[in-house]
Amino acid sequence: MKKRVMCVYDGSRRLWKDDMMLDSEFEVRMKLPKGNGYVTDLDVQTVHRAEYLLDATPEEKGQWIPDNLRNVEYAF
Repeated sequence: MKKRVMCVYDGSRRLWKDDMMLDSEFEVRMKLPKGNGYVTDLDVQTVHRAEYLLDATPEEKGQWIPDNLRNVEYAF
């Protein structure tokens, strides 16, 4: 099993975090045009998903809520 974590950032703003598990038995490998490396079908889909998230409009991205709440001052 392979575990992949995809985090998509827009500057300091994290847009998406996704954990994926894939059994290497079902992995599809495609040779790269130059060299002896390869890319998997999951890698290709991951890049496409990241592109869609980065191309989203501000309305689609929604309001930003910081991940690090230690430095946030609350006004109660």
